[in-house]
Amino acid sequence: MKKRGLDLPGERTAIMPASLWKRAVAFIIDLLVIDLVIAFPFRNILDKIMPIISIKDAYSYLQSHPDISIKMNIVAIIIGLLALLYFAVIEYKTQQTIGKMFMNIYVKSTAKKLAFWQCLARNMLFIMVFPFILLWIIDPLFAVFTREHRRLSEILSKTMVVGEYPI
Repeated sequence: MKKRGLDLPGERTAIMPASLWKRAVAFIIDLLVIDLVIAFPFRNILDKIMPIISIKDAYSYLQSHPDISIKMNIVAIIIGLLALLYFAVIEYKTQQTIGKMFMNIYVKSTAKKLAFWQCLARNMLFIMVFPFILLWIIDPLFAVFTREHRRLSEILSKTMVVGEYPI
């Protein structure tokens, strides 16, 4: 007698745009990784450059010490470039970041095979200089208001974040 269910086909799945909540959780996980691996080593440098003061006093302190402001900008740009490389290289090699791995979502090219330039372009928001800082506001708004939850940088780079869902 045959056991019931042994000759059933495998679970069918559909590749669809990843949900916003999965993307948000994956991004938070990635930010924690960046904080621990990239930003943490710079904390000693930042503590030496600028004393711990309130946010209110920081602006006037940096205005009165332009050399410190320049050093802070250099450190911010270095951290931003390292974060950009984290996202671009890992997404190019594995189509996922650590956060995306935890959430079982991945990056897919809408054109051909995922190219390195696409991974760089979709993560330009980590470059902490104008005009890329505008992406901090514009990119999430596109993800909320587009049907497929794609950010502006994903539309321009012809990529999207997808997941496999059972059907």
